[in-house]
Amino acid sequence: MLRCKVAVFLVLFSIGSLGASDWVSVYREGGIEALEQKANQRLSDPLYWLDRLEAIDTRFGYYEEPRKHLLIVDKAAERMVFYDYQGGRLIKEGEYNATLGDAQGDKFVEGDLKTPVGTYRITSRLAQDTHQLDPYYGPIALTTNYPNLHDRKLGKTGHGIWLHGLPLNGARENENSEGCVVIDNDELVALDARVSRDQIIMMINEEGKLEADDTHLAQILALLFEWRYYWKTNDIEPYLALYSDDFTRHDGMPRAPFDRMKRTIFERGEDKRIGFSNIEIAPYPNSLGEVIYRVRYFQDYWAPSHQSARTKELYLRQEGDRFVIVLEH
Repeated sequence: MLRCKVAVFLVLFSIGSLGASDWVSVYREGGIEALEQKANQRLSDPLYWLDRLEAIDTRFGYYEEPRKHLLIVDKAAERMVFYDYQGGRLIKEGEYNATLGDAQGDKFVEGDLKTPVGTYRITSRLAQDTHQLDPYYGPIALTTNYPNLHDRKLGKTGHGIWLHGLPLNGARENENSEGCVVIDNDELVALDARVSRDQIIMMINEEGKLEADDTHLAQILALLFEWRYYWKTNDIEPYLALYSDDFTRHDGMPRAPFDRMKRTIFERGEDKRIGFSNIEIAPYPNSLGEVIYRVRYFQDYWAPSHQSARTKELYLRQEGDRFVIVLEH
């Protein structure tokens, strides 16, 4: 218990705003619960996060992990830019001509030869020496997680959207790809040598600049900690108010049965410990004209009836002047 109290104090002092004596006063008058409530008020305030965001480069999102590799694809310009994100700094490492899908617009149907619009993770690395990669795809192929959770919600089909090279024999019948992103072999090999597969995010936009908005990022960070607090304290009504009416869980469960399930769980009144770390918030380009962000983080959850430690993913959409959760995995 003493270790827990010390940890709480350290976190509160690092949050700022109130001085050390003010936090001591809060503790003296209300104990640990009052401290936690006060800390949650700060973490749920977008102004607190706006202040913290000033010190880092957030053009393409917010990332707590020390390093990320961002591949930004502009379909209209047929260009891909490689940025290395290190400790809050965004460093441009390369810019490449990109061969893309044979047809214009977002990908919705398998075989439509279109390159999808969205934000994707690189899930595996295929190479000649380890996977007997077809020479048509060049020396290396980096696979994406298309169709992701958002794609599946929209009913998109298809698979096998990769970043790969040109045929090793130099022959290519079609000037376009079948939906993949293709760059020069030497450039791909050089890029591959500088990245860690698990840290790559690829954002594919239809045209123009794709950049995050600090106000949006601050709103989402505040919502995330507000959501956690309501979850931890079993406060069901404000918790459910953070979800969109058309919310869908990863397994297809829609809003109404999700609400019933959560009400049943919250009625148990269990004490919970919910830790968030390695938060990343990436803008999600889309062909629907919506403002969407993808949130990933590591969650350490403990309750008497259930324990887990895993990566979670949320999709948030702007509705009016606020963001709401539309997808959860």
